[in-house]
Amino acid sequence: MVKDKNASYYPPPDKRRRLSDLSPTFEKRPTEKTDMLILKKAIDQSTQSLINTTSKQNIERWINHLASYQTRHTLSRFIDEAANWLMDELKSFGYANVTFHNYVENGHQLKNVICRKRGETDNVILVCAHYDSRMKNLNDSEARAPGANDNASGVAVTMEIARILYDVKELNCEIQFAFFSGEEQGLWGSKHYAEYIQDNNVKLHRLINLDMVGSPPSRRPEVTIEIDNHTDAEHNRVHSNDSESIAFGNVMSHMAEIYTDLKTNLKSMFDSDYEPFEAKGYVVVGVYDEGQENSTYHSSTDLPSGVDIDYASSVAKMVLATVINEATRH
Repeated sequence: MVKDKNASYYPPPDKRRRLSDLSPTFEKRPTEKTDMLILKKAIDQSTQSLINTTSKQNIERWINHLASYQTRHTLSRFIDEAANWLMDELKSFGYANVTFHNYVENGHQLKNVICRKRGETDNVILVCAHYDSRMKNLNDSEARAPGANDNASGVAVTMEIARILYDVKELNCEIQFAFFSGEEQGLWGSKHYAEYIQDNNVKLHRLINLDMVGSPPSRRPEVTIEIDNHTDAEHNRVHSNDSESIAFGNVMSHMAEIYTDLKTNLKSMFDSDYEPFEAKGYVVVGVYDEGQENSTYHSSTDLPSGVDIDYASSVAKMVLATVINEATRH
């Protein structure tokens, strides 16, 4: 695994700043091996049955709850309340292995929430989302910041995937569900957890990051799959993991075609919690709704009413299918 030499600092992310020349759309080019996997999964009725249990009501309820906090600013008094609620909800699904990953950043004692589902091997698929929120003024830890799309949507989708997978047997990979704090300040939580993963020799096989997955552009059923590629020098710190990321992005795109009505675009990853892991050489992809058109970004108007629950549910189905596909062939 590549040792990260340059990732000690990440600026506060801005998911709306993507420029067309920074992040071109890539042509989907599945390999022959990928096509065979897709054919296999296309006729897998057990996968379809699991996908059919996806609950829009759960996703909506969890988004509503998270948005009900005054704020989930990382330095607010509400951030621990949100973390405790996440832990309790995950345990209510039946998971016993739900822990806080504690870390210190700039003198602040903070926590990530980590839920583990054991597999037949020690290869790990990590599905993650940040649970903090913010206003346009990054230092304002008191103002109303509901963060429904950014990023209660990603958290709720990840939780629904965790709920569905709890009863699934015979997964080859361990599945981890991680909920990070400090993303808005500069990927604090994910940076510390990436260090933990590396320092403890965790065999991180694949990472899927969900950041803003509830507000499709112009209400079209389109979603961006963010991949790691050498054309984006700012966010691509390691090149040896590019080809596997692109291949994994293609698999996810085809899962969307098989199991959902989503149209997918493959674009460069940028400004979210996969970056500290990519910088250590791990294979990462992200899911993003391309919400540049979303005028509620980092404001008090990022409310549940602005989240398209049908769309978020489709994202959950796409990611769930991808995890099952990946966790049953390694």
